[in-house]
Formats: sequence, structure tokens, C-alpha cells
Amino acid sequence: MTKAQQQHTSRTSEEIQESGNILLDNVLESIRVKYQDLKINKTSEEHQKDRGVDFQIELIGKPGENTLDMFKLQVKATDQPVVPLKTTINKGMISFKIDNRHIRYYQQEMPWPLLFLLCDNSTQTVYWYAIQLDYSLEERLHESIAKNSNFIQIFIDPKNILGPNTFVKFVKDSEDSKTLQFFKVSEANENTLTVDTDFQVDRSKPLLEQLFRLLDYLFEEVQYLPLHIMSQYYPFTLKERQASFYQQFKLYCENDELVKMLDTFRVQTDGSINFTDSSYIDGVDDYENKVIAILSKLTQNHVYAIISQKTRKEVSTLYLTHGNCSCVACCYNRLDIPKAIEQLCKPKDKSLDDQMKTAYMHYELGNYLKSAESFRKIGKQATKENKKTLFLITQFNLIKLGRLIKNNYYDHETVEQGKTLMDINLDRAVYSARNRSHHRKLFNYIKEASFYSDSAYEVQTALSKLRHEYQSFIGGGIFNTHSYDQLLNGFAQLNSFISGNRIVYDRFGEYSLQMDEFTEGIFIALALRETNSSVISEFNDYHIERLIFDGEHKVTWRYFNKYLFKSIPYKENDGKFFDMISNLLVNHHLVADAYKVYSPDEGSIWRNPYPGIFANCLCLAAMIEMTDKQVERISKLIMDCYAKAELPGPDSYSQVNSFFSSKRRQLSIALLTNLVKFFLQYKDMYLEKRIGIFTAELKTRKVTITLSTAERKLLFAFAFEGERNEFHHFNTLAFFHPIASQPLKEEIEKRITTQLRIKFDVYHYYYAAITGTLPFLHSEFLPKFIDATYPNPTKYSFKNTFYGPQDNEYSFFDMFFNLCFKSGLNPKEISSKKMEGFGDYYDWLIDINGYDYSKFKIMWLGLYPTKFYLQEFAKSAVLRKVIERYLRNNRDLQIERLYFDIYNPNTDDIEADFE
Repeated sequence: MTKAQQQHTSRTSEEIQESGNILLDNVLESIRVKYQDLKINKTSEEHQKDRGVDFQIELIGKPGENTLDMFKLQVKATDQPVVPLKTTINKGMISFKIDNRHIRYYQQEMPWPLLFLLCDNSTQTVYWYAIQLDYSLEERLHESIAKNSNFIQIFIDPKNILGPNTFVKFVKDSEDSKTLQFFKVSEANENTLTVDTDFQVDRSKPLLEQLFRLLDYLFEEVQYLPLHIMSQYYPFTLKERQASFYQQFKLYCENDELVKMLDTFRVQTDGSINFTDSSYIDGVDDYENKVIAILSKLTQNHVYAIISQKTRKEVSTLYLTHGNCSCVACCYNRLDIPKAIEQLCKPKDKSLDDQMKTAYMHYELGNYLKSAESFRKIGKQATKENKKTLFLITQFNLIKLGRLIKNNYYDHETVEQGKTLMDINLDRAVYSARNRSHHRKLFNYIKEASFYSDSAYEVQTALSKLRHEYQSFIGGGIFNTHSYDQLLNGFAQLNSFISGNRIVYDRFGEYSLQMDEFTEGIFIALALRETNSSVISEFNDYHIERLIFDGEHKVTWRYFNKYLFKSIPYKENDGKFFDMISNLLVNHHLVADAYKVYSPDEGSIWRNPYPGIFANCLCLAAMIEMTDKQVERISKLIMDCYAKAELPGPDSYSQVNSFFSSKRRQLSIALLTNLVKFFLQYKDMYLEKRIGIFTAELKTRKVTITLSTAERKLLFAFAFEGERNEFHHFNTLAFFHPIASQPLKEEIEKRITTQLRIKFDVYHYYYAAITGTLPFLHSEFLPKFIDATYPNPTKYSFKNTFYGPQDNEYSFFDMFFNLCFKSGLNPKEISSKKMEGFGDYYDWLIDINGYDYSKFKIMWLGLYPTKFYLQEFAKSAVLRKVIERYLRNNRDLQIERLYFDIYNPNTDDIEADFE
């Protein structure tokens, strides 16, 4: 053995490796000499050594100190001269043995790039090998495992010698590895956001400082993160891949010391912090503000408590701030729309975060062109400031805005601009960005819109469970599950991620679908409140705000009616909804002019969300429970709103009717009278029904009102408005008749009779008869009414075409029966026409007591449930037994409600179809 060989064998493996590390440092220094504008940082990855990772390299550009690239190194050293193979199939390559588990980790689990280095101490040469780019390794790894071997041979190209002249090629291999691992790991893992990161908490610092630094790192460029990534970092977790979970807005972790520390922070009513154990703040600068920042960020991300998995000790992390912020977003959220637009138009120097808020508000207000222009500028500035996550969000938003611009504007140039934005290459934005690993993984999460798919699973699963529980509930079952918490958590995470990070979404796409599911879910949860203590007992401000800004009033009404609600409990201490609707109604007359100045008219009817928000607000006002004083205040605000400006769209007028219909019993007689006289001055397509609502309530209270000469003229002018005797509001006279003074009653009867003689209209006569304005049995118009309502089976029915045969397919026939029942008459007593033979339903109505109930369908009770139908049902003892027998064997909330309406009536004295 030579002296050199004796020297080599006498050295330990640690000494050999240390020599290799020194050799690597010398090579990196030679590269620094050549590239004077490049800073190369090499940091130890001591915590990763058992997984085969030794160092992290960060390439930083001068003078801006921007991170250009970052990758990992596995470094092996040898004192034996490296000799290429001479006889095998891999002739000319350098062979080296490596552990199977390291291969698996590098290729299948590691989300960042890694290069393998072999340091030949004898020749002072460093070889590199792009291990993640070797596609043959996966198959050879399987073969090695099958042979019960723990190692595999890799083959290194001897031309890959690291140095100044080959450094560009070396970095290129790192870049290619990075792109490949992004795709490979994102497909292999259930979620791309894993705990692995180049960031490590300095555990020599106080625990409070550690937690603050972690959150400062994670939320450097974003406001919200998926909780599964935050919860997997130390100090939330102690061990890698440790099981931690989040449920009911509480984070469960193994770190008891973290729980103990948080338990020493006491939030005071003024927002300050009281510290019960000074040991946790010793050595921490500005500790109170850091605690406030920590608690605020946890609360903002819906972590309201942290619980020890070992001791089950629970510590609150809630930190709620109050106050009146005047920023554009807060003005908008308070529904002070004119002030929000005013804030948008103020020129000022803004931070990137403020600019993002402004750009997103342009989008929220429907001004997609201004939003796109703003996001372009932000993207350029974010690039200059090395804010790569913000840059990616701007590019993602521009693609979404491109679609919205293309579909909502009409001129060719603007449409083409939208198409150009849609062609932005998001892959290039993701994979060309050189940033820290956590942010690179977040890029992919946003690019793939995983925030939709992740929450969709939670929301849809929870809704499915709630539907099942509701069906069991109406069958008599009792549940005490946490399906509602799962629903709220899934949706809140999605909503916070997109709104907090200012991510543009398609209002008619994935988010809209999940909002519909969330809407149904909260109504089911409220319906279950009597049997399930784990659901809501009332709507809170979060529910209200989401239904206003993200909901759709028709969907809200659908589930309100489907789950048989008459009102919604709402008992928020701060009463935020009442301030919101007040702002909306008080400022409405200013909105139109503000929008005209702010946003072009072209296509605005499709882009402007304001009409929908207005209708949503009135819809909720109709549903939620409120005091008489609150009802009176909103009623007066609606009147004032009407007097100053037209409402934004037909839906708003219909929702005004909904509000007055649901709250009419809470209105004073004086206010009801004022409402009748006021609305006669303001005509809209829903006025007839609105007058019917007020007059029905006044009739119930046996009130008579007197109109002035001018008011009488307004009433008749409205009733006879139209051309060629097409009087669409004629029935207003019939609605008004029950509460009119005697002279006005006589004039109304005369006007209606004269018009029916000129042109008979079945609806005009029906409403006149149902309100008692004209007689029914001995009326000169009865023969015409019978002829008009008598079924014609040969007549074409559009309803049957779309919905199939209906049991009550003759709507006019139902009107005839209703008048008969009101008069206490059987249809056969009025006319000699044959009344049987038009279906089992009508045969049953003719002889309810003597009907063959083997053919009876319980759903017939609700086909036309007017007051007079229900009164007729109540006369039959046979029918009552049938209903009670059905309810003994079935839990049917609709039939239960009909049963009480039939046998314990609480109905109005007028029939009207209110929305």
C-alpha cells in the first residue's frame, strides 16, 4: 500500500466529508470571482441530513439583493480518485452508490430542486449530477426494492465539473429540476402545500419570537393561508408530518408549551394585553405589539382557539378590533357606496397592499377595465419590489378579468383586450419566478385554483350530511353532529382566501355554486336548531353579509320557503345589518350619479352588482325578525328612498313588497295609511300588489280611510292606466274598496261595473267578487265568469308541456271554486254545467265529504291553499281523520303547517298573491 493510500485510510469519514465541503467552498468562491454581481449564500441543512440534504444555495442578485434562485445540495466526498467505468453498459460514467430512501425522497417527495455533488479530494474536482432529471431511477429503484437491496448505483457524467465556466449549465439543471418537481409532487400529493420548506424557526429565540417570525414569514405577501400549511410548521407542530387538525375554528396541536404561553395572554376590553407570566416575554422586543399581531392573524385566519391534543387544554386566540375605518373596502362593506366610490377616486400614494385593495374594489364594483389597468401596474411594481406572490395573483386576476371583459363589453377593441388578457401564460409566471419554497408552492396552489376544489369538498360533504339529517329530522330523528361547523369552516376558508388575498373569481362559476350550497346549508342548520345543539339558533352578521354581497335573493327565498320558515331570528348586539340597510337606503339617491362619473354606461347593467345587493338587502329585511320600531324606521327610509330616486331594477320593487308583506302586522295604522297615500304618487309595476298588502291589513283592523280629491284622482288614474282597455293595475280598485269611505266605495263599484260591461275580464271580476266589491251569486257577470273559467280539456297548456300533467291544471276553475267556497256554495248549485270529470282533484273538491279517499293524494291540500279552500276543508270530519292518520305515520312539515292553518286558522280577510 502506498503512503498516499495509507494517509487516506487513516482519515475518518467525517474528516473526508469536511475536506469535501471545503473544496466546495473554494469552487463557489471561484464562481463569485467571475460573477461579481452575484451573491452566493450556502447555508447548512442540518435538520435534513437524515434525508440526504446537506446545504441550501441561494443566488442573490446585486445590488437589489433579489433572490434569483434557490436549490438544495447533497454533497458526498471521497479521498479515492474518481475513475470512470471502463467495461459496463455505463462505460465512461462515474459510478456511485446511494441509499434507496434518499432516491425516493429526492424524486417523489421533495418539492424543491436538488443536485447531487461528488467531491474528489484527490484531484480537487467537484462533479454534479441532476438526480431528479434521471428518468431511469424510478424503474431501477423498484427493481432494487424487489431484490431487498437498500442501495442503488447512480452514474455521473464526468463532463459535469462544477466551476465558473460550467456554472450556467449547473443552474440550468437546477431550473429544470425545479419545474419537474413542481408537477411531479403536486400530482403525487393530495395537497401541494406541504410542511417542507427552506424556512426554519430559530429555536434559540424565545417562543413568542419564534411564533411571530413564523407568521411574519408565512404572511409576508398574503393575508390568508390554507390552515393545513400553517398548522404543520413548528411551533404549531413538534415533529415532521405530525398529525394536527383543525375543527370548529379550533386548532389542535401537540405543543403544550405553545398552549401554555398563549394562556398567559389576556386580551382586555380596550384591546391591550395583560401578561400573567413574564417569562414568555423576557428578551422579546415590542412584545405587546407582537402578541397583538399574532392573535390578529390567527383570528383573521379563523383560528379562534388552540387546544392541546394531550391535555385538551383550550386557549382562546380571539382578538377582535372595533372602530370606523374609512377605507374604500370598509365603506363598501357598510354599504356606503357613494363614499366608497369617492375614496376610489382620490389620488394618493399607496402601498402595494392599498393598491391591491383599490384594484379589487374596482372589480367588486363591476369596473373590470379599471381593475385590469390597476392590476397591470401592481404587477410591474411587485416585480420591481420582488413581491413574486403578489405578481402571480395579479396575473391570475388579469386572466379572470379578461374573461369578464370579453363577456361584458361590446366594442371590438375592448373585447380583444379581454382576449389578450386571457392568453397570459400563468405557467410561465409560476415557474419563472425564483422565490422561497413556501411561496413557490403557494404559486401552484393559486394557479391550479386549489382553493376552490379544497373547499368544494368540505362544503358539498357538509351539505350532503345536513340534507340527510334534515330528512331524518322530519321523520322524527334527532342528531347532534358537527356538519354545520364543517360547512361554515369550508366556506369561510374559501371566502377569506379569495377576498383577503384579493383574488378575482367568476361570479357565475365555482364560487357562485358554493355560495348556493352554503345558503341552503345555513337554512337547513337553522331548521334543525330545536333538535341539534351543534347548529345555529339565529343568523349572525357573517351569514347576513355573505347573503348580501355574494348571495342571490331568488336563491335565498327558495331555501327560506323550501325549509318552511316564516321568519329568521337575528340578534346581533352591534346590529350591523340595520346600519347597513340604513346606509343603503339613505344614500341610494346619490349612487346613480356617482356611478355615472366613476364607470362608463356601456354594458354596466350586466356588470354593476349594486341592483343585486339592493334586492338582497331588502330580501333579508323581509325575512329577519325585528322590533316594531325597526320596522317603522326601515319603512320610512324606503318611502324617503322612493321620493328621491327610482330603485335599481324590477327586483328591488318586488323585494319592497316582500318586506311590507312580511312586516305588515307590525305597522301602525297611521303608518299604513301614510304608506297607501304615499305610494299612490309613485307608480311601478308592483304597486298593485303593494296597495293590496296595505289595504288587506287595514281591512283586518277594520279601518276606513278617506282620500282627498287629488288622491282619488291618482287612484283612478293608476287603475285605468293603459291602452285599448288593457288596464294592468285595474284590480287596485278592488283591493282599495274594503277600506274606502262610503262615497268612494260607490264610485269604485260604479267604475268597475262600467268597465266590465265594456270589456269583461275574468281577473277583474274575480278580484272584485273576492273582495266583496261586486256580488257573486246574483251578479250580472256570473254567466260570463262561469263560461270563462269552465275547463276546456282540448285547450293547449304550456304548463303541461314543461311540467307534465297537473292535478289542478285548470287555474281558472280553481278561481271559480274559490268564489263558491267563499259564498258557502257547492259549484253544482250555481251552474247546470257538468262539474265532474276534469280530474280526481276537482272531483274531490266537489264532494270532499263523500269522496272515495282510496284515490286521495295528501299533496292536494297545498295546491291552492286560499283561506276559503282551507275553510271548506275544515268542514269535513272525514278529511280531518285522513290528515291526522297521515301525520301519525309521517313527519311532513308542510302538511303539519297546513293542518294548523285549516283547524287553527290565522288568515287575512283578503286573497292576494304576494311575493
